[in-house]
Amino acid sequence: MSNKVKMGIFLSVVAVVTVLALLQGLMAEGSDRAIPLVLAALGAAALGMWTVGVRSDSRKK
Repeated sequence: MSNKVKMGIFLSVVAVVTVLALLQGLMAEGSDRAIPLVLAALGAAALGMWTVGVRSDSRKK
């Protein structure tokens, strides 16, 4: 399995977990919503950093 396929699978899993955590955090009430919302924010940040990294890597070539 190539690195490109592995990265695609990993990013798909991160995106799914991010969406699920965001939905769970939005549906929860009180202090129960903190952890899912933090996980959703971390997932969104990871996807954003990956996007920036891919774009800057392609500019260097």
